[in-house]
Amino acid sequence: MNSIVFLAALAIVFVQKSESAIKTWPNGIVPVAFDDSVDGFAKEKLLASMNEIQISTDNCIQFVPREAETDYVEFSTVNGLTEIPVPGVNSGKQFVKIADNLEKADMMQLLVYSLGMYNTFRRPDRDSFVNVMYDNIKDEYQQYFAISNDTTFVQSRFDFDSITFFYPYAYAKDASKPTLTAKYEGEAIPWKVSLSISDVHNLKRGYGCGGETNNRMDLLKGLSHCNFEDDLCNYQNDPTADFEFQRRRGPTPTSMTGPNADYSSGIGYYLLAEARTNNMENARLLSPAMNAGEYCLRFYYHMFGDNVRKLRIMARNNGNDVLLEEMEGNQGNEWHRYTNAFTFNQQTVLVLEAIVGRSDTGDIAIDDIYIYNGKCIV
Repeated sequence: MNSIVFLAALAIVFVQKSESAIKTWPNGIVPVAFDDSVDGFAKEKLLASMNEIQISTDNCIQFVPREAETDYVEFSTVNGLTEIPVPGVNSGKQFVKIADNLEKADMMQLLVYSLGMYNTFRRPDRDSFVNVMYDNIKDEYQQYFAISNDTTFVQSRFDFDSITFFYPYAYAKDASKPTLTAKYEGEAIPWKVSLSISDVHNLKRGYGCGGETNNRMDLLKGLSHCNFEDDLCNYQNDPTADFEFQRRRGPTPTSMTGPNADYSSGIGYYLLAEARTNNMENARLLSPAMNAGEYCLRFYYHMFGDNVRKLRIMARNNGNDVLLEEMEGNQGNEWHRYTNAFTFNQQTVLVLEAIVGRSDTGDIAIDDIYIYNGKCIV
């Protein structure tokens, strides 16, 4: 009996290197079952992810209830499953271990893995596009970054938008340093919850259904995103603040404060509210104006140093700033994710305000801002 182990903190299950060819599911039909340990909430999210893959691939791939099939996938929350098979079809029942807090992106990656796709950053040509920092990867997880020579699903260009990508600090020994970085400036590893165009093409070609599709679902359509690689996008510094956020790459000038690298690529840019020469002052970043409605705000922030004060999120209406939420004090030398939804009854500008402390060890940084309509996707 084969089993797949899910590591809850990250998005996908990974395997030991195999030189054998991937075995795809016959006719693209994947029988699935659910252990009694999987609650209705998790089951609903899994079924929605399966349906999204099915629609995006023009029904080339279909997940169906298991009846009497010998080879099938069973989702479970039970611990103790230790054998690690290759992706795709493995003989008999295949356990996919899920966690109670499994996010949408995690589920998509698990499903894509079970269909036979290795991670894009494990392609044979990956060293031309990314750097893997093995010296910062925990020893027991280094196999998850090993190159696979199987090219069954390597049908498209190298794709930073693939649902199969780890985030840049995955499995780090030192959380302040990335484990996976882009090789060249300007490339980034964005957050995603749906199959990329190349993911769809790879799956369809791998399963013999051609490559093109007009039905790819993108749950983040209409997304406003800025990773500050080129400029401030549609954001701007508030001219009435004490000082401005500055685009910066690499470590900050003052030791024992600020990030070592950006969040989205490991070699790119982030915005820094630098404490040096700005003690007890504030910088404010203004979003584009948003019409009345519900929006999800997602971004990454870094608050490290003995004299870090506050990072505040505010809504500006008719010149008045209303506090929505704030983070205060030293949060450790690593990037943290912020996600929350807000409803506005009039046109609103979101304000991110960094307030630095009494000394130079109070840098505050932000990166990778996403704003999209509706509730937050988790």
